[in-house]
Amino acid sequence: MSARFSALLLLALLPAGAAEPTAKKEGPNGHRLVCVPDGEYTVGAADYAPNPRRSVKVAAYSIADAETTNAQFAAFVKATAYQTDAEKRGTGKVSLEGMADWAWKTVKGADWRQPFGPDGAAAADHPDHPVTQISGADAAAYCAWVGGRLPTNDEWEVAARAGASTLYPWGNAFDSKRANIWTGGSHRRNTLEDGFLYTSPVRSFPPNAWGLYDVLGNVFEYCAGLPSTLIAREGQERRLLSGRGGSWWCSEGTCSAFNLRDIGTMDKHGSLANQGFRVVFAPTASTHEKRRSLPKETPP
Repeated sequence: MSARFSALLLLALLPAGAAEPTAKKEGPNGHRLVCVPDGEYTVGAADYAPNPRRSVKVAAYSIADAETTNAQFAAFVKATAYQTDAEKRGTGKVSLEGMADWAWKTVKGADWRQPFGPDGAAAADHPDHPVTQISGADAAAYCAWVGGRLPTNDEWEVAARAGASTLYPWGNAFDSKRANIWTGGSHRRNTLEDGFLYTSPVRSFPPNAWGLYDVLGNVFEYCAGLPSTLIAREGQERRLLSGRGGSWWCSEGTCSAFNLRDIGTMDKHGSLANQGFRVVFAPTASTHEKRRSLPKETPP
C-alpha cells in the first residue's frame, strides 16, 4: 500500500472535525507514541446499552502503539525496586490449556516474572511479550514512573477505533489472523489459528488505521475508571477498573470481549495471566522528559 493511499484512507476514517494523528514518535522507556488530536469522536455501538453510540470530546493525548512489555516493566522494577501485588501476596491467577472453560487457579509464585508460575516460561525469556500478572495498581505505578497514566475508556476507544464504526478495527467479521485470542471449541485445546497459545510478542499482528497494535486480543488492557453504565453499587468505582480489548484467553464460548464495543471490569489489586496495559501521555511526552518518582502506594 502506498504512503499516499494510506494517508487518504486514514483521512476517510477520521470523524468530521477531528485532525489527522501525527506520525509516531519515540517516548519514554522505549514506548512508541501515536499522537491523537483533540476533537470530537464517535464511540460505542448502536442499540447497545452498556456502551451506547455517542460523540465524545477528548483533549489531545499520546498513546503507546503497543502494550507495555516485560522488558519495559523490568526497567521500572530495576529503577524503583517496586513489588507488585502478586509478589506481595505470593500468588497469581492462572489458566492453562486443558482446563475447563472459565476455570482459573491460584498459583503460588505466579507473578510478572513467572506469569504462569514457577513451572512456566519466565518473562525474562520473552522480553517483547506484554507484561502480565499486573494489577491495576501496579499498572498505575508504572505509568506514574514513566511520566504517563492509564487511558480513560473514551481515550482507549477513540485510539482503538481509529475512526472505525465497526465491531472490529477491520470490519464486522472476526479474522483470527488479526488478533491473538483462544481458538477452538473449548479451553481443553487451543487450535492455534492465530499461531499462539498464550501471549504473543507485541506488534505481531497488523495494526489499526492509526498504527496501534493489539487493541484486540493478547492481553486485556486496563483503563482508568468505570463508565456510569457499569457502576452498580456505591464504592464500586474505587475497587474496580475497566478492561478493554479482550485477551489470548478470550474465546467465542467464554469471554467474547475481543471487540471495540465491550467494557469489562477488573479488580484494582487482582493479578491474572491475561491482564496488561498500555500507557497514555500528555501530547508533549518525549524521551527527554524526567521520569517521576514512585507514588505512595494505596492499601488494597
